[in-house]
Amino acid sequence: MSPPTPGYTVLPLVYDRWQKMYGRDYSTLILPRVLDTIDRCRIPRGAMLDLACGTGTLAFHMARRGWTVWGVDGSKGMLAAAEAKKLLLTRNVTFLRMDMRALRLPVQVELATCLFDSLNHLPSAADLLKTFRAVAACLKHGGYFVFDLNNELCFRTLWTKTEAARHRDFTLILKNSYDPRRQVARSLVTLFLKEGPRYQRFQETVCERFFSSAEVTGLLRRSGLIGLESSDFNFADDPTVGNLKTWWVARKG
Repeated sequence: MSPPTPGYTVLPLVYDRWQKMYGRDYSTLILPRVLDTIDRCRIPRGAMLDLACGTGTLAFHMARRGWTVWGVDGSKGMLAAAEAKKLLLTRNVTFLRMDMRALRLPVQVELATCLFDSLNHLPSAADLLKTFRAVAACLKHGGYFVFDLNNELCFRTLWTKTEAARHRDFTLILKNSYDPRRQVARSLVTLFLKEGPRYQRFQETVCERFFSSAEVTGLLRRSGLIGLESSDFNFADDPTVGNLKTWWVARKG
């Protein structure tokens, strides 16, 4: 067994199959909220950035709706899965591998998204500020940045449990913990993946940080972005889950 590694080398091995076990993947669940925000803000269709795009599901949804999409992620494994799907789905998406804090695009875009609590993976406010400034540089004047964050209710409820997902080809175990004093969450991910008649074991540690609304608002302002909306929401439309995420809409200039 290899030692734990710092995030998203193991999860890409089963990511899409794991998401489908919940009925609908997060990108499909969140798509109506993205489209509603675009309509309400009257964001013109054009070029967009999907930051931390993962395996590209949202990027493909948007490309099919006429957007030219730049999908950026730091995980080689996630992008490999995205490129494999691109061959079957559409060519109107370009995938790039880079750290979100050092994001650069060859064009400016009308819209940037960063979903599924991807920004929570940044370890500090300084890292979040770098990312906000990088996103701002990629936006046209008047362009919009739409993102979500796990709020503290999420960390205090979901990130204090051990969860297991069992698939015919793998078992995925998430041993979660949250330190409210440091506002840091940690998940020890253990994967048992079937390879032939045997299972191989992999591990990695995924960390997230809670950022308060006041903190996010201030960092947006410092990056040249105007926070227009922040609202807690229930991403699964399940009353037993609660409003575990915060939806943010910001505009450049």
